[in-house]
Amino acid sequence: MKKQPEVTAATRKKLMDAFWNVYKEKAIDKISIAEITSITGNNRGTFYNYFKDIYEVLEQIENDLIEEVRREVTDVLNNHNFEENPRDIDCLYSMSMPIFKKHEDKIFTLLGKNGDPKFTGKFRESFQVLLMRFWNLPEQMEHLDYLMEYAYSAMIGLMTKWFENGNDLTDDEFFKMAQGLVANGVFGFLAKSDR
Repeated sequence: MKKQPEVTAATRKKLMDAFWNVYKEKAIDKISIAEITSITGNNRGTFYNYFKDIYEVLEQIENDLIEEVRREVTDVLNNHNFEENPRDIDCLYSMSMPIFKKHEDKIFTLLGKNGDPKFTGKFRESFQVLLMRFWNLPEQMEHLDYLMEYAYSAMIGLMTKWFENGNDLTDDEFFKMAQGLVANGVFGFLAKSDR
């Protein structure tokens, strides 16, 4: 007798959620299938009905996250008036921040010390599409790869640090600091704060 699709989906999600709860605290090479199935109350056979190993669970979580973020970013960009706010860094942060906050646990765990380097590359690609579209940059622009790497690293680095610090700044404080750093660089930001 075949299982109901909703039962299958629920079991799969339960296994993924259990994996995630362990992964937030441990490196993937320290996680066992037995640990996951003991949390869910399933056996190893059930796990293998859904995944070939724990790396496949991680890959599924990463792919689901990237797809969901991509959908949300596309929705935001489709509703943005690019002529009204061309290349406005405050606008970029205010558009992207709700998406990052909604998914911050997963995004920053996957980008963190126990994170998956493959995820970092996939996430960078997705995020660069947002930046190129937001700033209306041509794909053939000279040194585009450097510009994209700088913008991505700066934004993700700042948001990751903010997350690690427990969001110790208000949204407004964070936006102001990020804008100052991106617009003026470190020396410009320091000179401005010395006044």
